[in-house]
Amino acid sequence: MGGAGAGLTKESMPEPASNCEATRETALLSWIQQFAPYGVVTLDESFQVQSWNHWMEIHSGMRRQDVAGKNLFILFPDLYERKLASQFERALHGEASVLSTAFHHYLLPFPSPFPEGASEYMLQTARIAPLFSKEKVCGVIVVIEDVTQRESQAGALELRHRRDQLVSWALAHLLKTEQPRKVIRQLFFKIAEQLDFDTFFVYLRDVDTGQLGLEAVGGVPLEADKEFLACPFLNHLAGESSELVVLNSLQQLQTPEYEALRKVGIRAAIGFPLVSNERNLGLLCFATCIRDAIAADESALLATIAQFLATALDRESTNCQLHKAKEALSQHAALLEQKVQERTARLLDTISELETFSYTIAHDLRAPARGISGFCEVLLEDFAETLPQKARLMVERIARAGGRMESLTRDLLAFSKVSRQEIVLAPTQIEPVIEEISALCVPAVRQAIKVCAPMRPVRAHRGLLQHALSNLIDNAAKFVAPGAPPRITVGTEPVSHGSPNPPSRSLTFSSHAPSLPEASASAPADEESPGYIRIWVRDEGIGIPREAHQKIFGIFERGITSDGYEGTGIGLAIVARAMQRMGGTYGVESEPGKGSQFWLELPAA
Repeated sequence: MGGAGAGLTKESMPEPASNCEATRETALLSWIQQFAPYGVVTLDESFQVQSWNHWMEIHSGMRRQDVAGKNLFILFPDLYERKLASQFERALHGEASVLSTAFHHYLLPFPSPFPEGASEYMLQTARIAPLFSKEKVCGVIVVIEDVTQRESQAGALELRHRRDQLVSWALAHLLKTEQPRKVIRQLFFKIAEQLDFDTFFVYLRDVDTGQLGLEAVGGVPLEADKEFLACPFLNHLAGESSELVVLNSLQQLQTPEYEALRKVGIRAAIGFPLVSNERNLGLLCFATCIRDAIAADESALLATIAQFLATALDRESTNCQLHKAKEALSQHAALLEQKVQERTARLLDTISELETFSYTIAHDLRAPARGISGFCEVLLEDFAETLPQKARLMVERIARAGGRMESLTRDLLAFSKVSRQEIVLAPTQIEPVIEEISALCVPAVRQAIKVCAPMRPVRAHRGLLQHALSNLIDNAAKFVAPGAPPRITVGTEPVSHGSPNPPSRSLTFSSHAPSLPEASASAPADEESPGYIRIWVRDEGIGIPREAHQKIFGIFERGITSDGYEGTGIGLAIVARAMQRMGGTYGVESEPGKGSQFWLELPAA
């Protein structure tokens, strides 16, 4: 301890507290004077400058020795004009004041640190406060802070926020409307106001002619509207160009195409071709009468809005074209429907006339055919002894032809009757129908028919069903090998849905449609309640070639040559027509030498 204390000298002894405080105050005042990042000015009670720090010298351009002792209001006379002297007066009475940029922008008019900025003078916040000495006001102290950069950044952020809001608002309006042309004026009046433009033009291209027409205008005197009917930017819009057009200092340009713009006082303008999906839809133009140039950030914002408008107009155009296409398609469909109805009506009339004609011909031919047959019989019976053998053969041939003609007319009448008669479907038991057909057959055929009971009932017209089954049984009994007895089996089986009819040359239209109850349209596809019943007639006859399966149901069509087997080729056509009239289907499964199975399908009863 002693050794340590012995080392202390007089010079190294701590200074008294009063001396330390004085030193610190001196250092603080020196820092404020030389290095403070804000301005500090002190005034006496007469507002004469007592101190003027280095920051003030730099930004005011006036040295301390040049302003010392001079009245602040003489150095800056606009303080009176801006009514700021009262804040200094209140400071002498002990009241402090704070000046913000929101109300005053600045206290002292120093040049802006950003020459390219929006403000000519430095933006300042200032505090004007009383200066005390021994609890007595002895002057005024003024502290000035440069907030130009901070305010500029805040202003830029606020501007960006407002413009983002503007873009969102414009996008929302253009997206929700189906007719953007109707909201153009409302939309662009607000955009022009927000972006400090006083004029706008919207030119849209006619879809048919391709010419630009004035759609909307704002900020132009009414009497001058007609001068802008022709677009003043046509020389910049050749082809499908999507380049923007910027015209600064218009009043100094002497080109004649901009005379209309200069006449209404426009000093700068910017135009955006409205391009969407590689189609030039028009032009959007903003103009100002108070500025000579358009800023780059404004161009980018307006380009975005122009693209929104182009997209909305393209969507409107597409929807309009789609609507026109739908209307044209609807009209075309209606016209086609009308033509189909007219042609169907004419076809039904033709079919009815043909059916009437066939019935008339068949009916009127029966008497001559019977007469021919009768006279042939008389010749053969009464003049048999006097007729030469050759003449007798000729008469027999004429008799056979007459008989065939009579059969043909009889079958034609039956076919015509099936096509013309009115029918109503009803539940029909099949066994009684088969029994009635068997009773009319010769004994050999009656014994050849085997019924696989029980037979499921169907919804049918009893007379037509009997006619169809009778023709199938007749064919099964007829087309057997020479000397072979017929074997015919009739049965039924359930099927889930009806089979399609085979293509044939038989007529498929009729003016007499069957009455089908709605309940017969469908039914569950199971054993208890099948949708359809298939009635089949199976034989062990000569069979039918596969290539003839489709044509045999046409009128006058036969599956084999007529040699050895009589027939008119109408029986299966009657079957086809009867099934068509009842809303059923038909078909055949057969091979030569292996017999045939004809089937009919009708709704289950």
